[in-house]
Amino acid sequence: MVLMLIVISIGLAYNYDAGDKETLRKAAVTIERMASQGHAMSVLHQKPIWLRFEENMVVLAGADVTAEPVRDPDAPPVWLEEGEQEEETHEKVYDTFGGDAVVSIRRWGTGEDAWVRPEEDEFFIWQFQSTGLCEPISIKLETEDSWMILHMNPLTARVDEEETEIR
Repeated sequence: MVLMLIVISIGLAYNYDAGDKETLRKAAVTIERMASQGHAMSVLHQKPIWLRFEENMVVLAGADVTAEPVRDPDAPPVWLEEGEQEEETHEKVYDTFGGDAVVSIRRWGTGEDAWVRPEEDEFFIWQFQSTGLCEPISIKLETEDSWMILHMNPLTARVDEEETEIR
């Protein structure tokens, strides 16, 4: 009986760890796929594409330069002062990810504890230039007790190095 309890407890502990590990791995693979896709699209279309890290999601988006401004025909005309230009922000969303892991970002050259976690009404943009370059960043994925850090390559937008702690 004791032997069965030991085997069951080991199995439950393994499943618990596997759950955190699987959650972090799925999030890492999805974010790396989105980054790689954004990088390739920016070079192919010769326009900036970005990952926007929000409180509970990551969005792959870019400027939709072919879109026409949407105007309400019943709205009054917009009058601009001399020298002002109308802002046109046409964003096209290509992919989104809202996983179970909490995402934090650390910019290159900042301290080890300089993680930024987007909160309500805040976001962090990681832009892929049409030249194929992007800012080197680190992405931290966290569950309740475990974490994974992805150090992203500025030339390929792929994971260069990975650190993991599963508890």
